[in-house]
Amino acid sequence: MMQVLPLPKVRGIWKHRASRYPDVIRVPMSDGKVVKYVIDIEQPHPAFLESMRIIGRMAVGYQKGREKK
Repeated sequence: MMQVLPLPKVRGIWKHRASRYPDVIRVPMSDGKVVKYVIDIEQPHPAFLESMRIIGRMAVGYQKGREKK
């Protein structure tokens, strides 16, 4: 089996203004193909998601029958 080597002309692509690192990297290979690598985005922690669900159920604004006495 012959291994294909990456060529040194790597291209970074930023898809979002807030991205610090390239979102996609395109690497040309010695066999003429271009391989695309996509950054692995870390997902929110489950505790954060549960907090967002709780906040979403909170009452917002004036609630009839809940006035202060």
